[in-house]
Amino acid sequence: MTLKPSRIAAGTSVSLPESVNWAAWAGVLALWLVCLALSLVGKGRLRAAASGAAANLIVVVSLVLSGPAATRLLEGEAPFARVSLGAGVWITFVGAYMVVFAARQRLGNSPVLRNLISWTGLAVVLVLLLVGWFEDLSILKEFSGREERFLQELVHHVYLVGVSVAAGTLIGILLGIWATRSRRAERPIFLITNITQTIPSLALFGLLIAPLSALSFAVPALREAGIRGVGDTPAIIALIIYSLLPIVRNTYVGITQLDPAVIDAGLGVGMTRWQVFYRIEAPLAAPIVLEGVRTASVQSVGLAAVAALIGAGGLGWFIFQGLGQAASDLILLGAIPVVVLALIMDAAMRSVVRLATPKGLSGGSP
Repeated sequence: MTLKPSRIAAGTSVSLPESVNWAAWAGVLALWLVCLALSLVGKGRLRAAASGAAANLIVVVSLVLSGPAATRLLEGEAPFARVSLGAGVWITFVGAYMVVFAARQRLGNSPVLRNLISWTGLAVVLVLLLVGWFEDLSILKEFSGREERFLQELVHHVYLVGVSVAAGTLIGILLGIWATRSRRAERPIFLITNITQTIPSLALFGLLIAPLSALSFAVPALREAGIRGVGDTPAIIALIIYSLLPIVRNTYVGITQLDPAVIDAGLGVGMTRWQVFYRIEAPLAAPIVLEGVRTASVQSVGLAAVAALIGAGGLGWFIFQGLGQAASDLILLGAIPVVVLALIMDAAMRSVVRLATPKGLSGGSP
């Protein structure tokens, strides 16, 4: 833990044995030793499930201990004193996530166990949040003073990601299909999407400000509709641009990797070219195309945070406010939900990919 005299002042680190009693400290150490032992004795599913469960327990126990520890550390301190989670706690979370990830990989085709390992710890943490277990931690104090703004920016962040990914998916799939149908169009499509992907996000946001501002002044109707050089419009356009490459590439690969004999068979039984596309090509290519959409979705969740610098809002607002005030917990208030949103988006899209995979191909589904 880190005890600070105020939200922006430098703090004093307090080790785990100093924060909690020896039995709790020994319990956390024992759980890590269990993970170590399980990693050395074999790679079976049962051991993988046990190590994943131990990693979840490490996260839960660490957070359960942090709430009362923060309360004890604040006793007798000034009203503005704050207690934050120390670096050791965050390193613990990273280590536990690595164990969970490895356990998921070893569980293979066991969706129930994979989901239990992945989400049980997060569900328990959410329950603890709702019951106010962490109310004395600095990050929760930051939240309590900005609860309405946080919910507003969270919804707006999801809006930015949803609109941009939906538009990028439509444009990217059309461009990918065009690239498969025209050798002349293939090279410029991939050249442009590859180049735009290399532009730093902050630079792209900035480059869009001038032309959109000029356009909004030249066409007052656009300005009245909310299209300006700053705000949502440049943010959504930039996020669409960044989402194109993975979607275009996966659409192209998904269609071109199909066995030509399958296409010839469809044409041979009297199907039109359009019928071959939506009855054969589209269903078989859908899992790969959706993998591209998954990549673009997770990427957009993170990039949308940068859009706060051009007035688009979102969870990035808290990150940059925290940077400006040197308030680390305010930064985390914006950064942690971005990470959680990305994980949720990734899990949701993986489920969509599985549902879209034809039964004959499900064995090879990612």
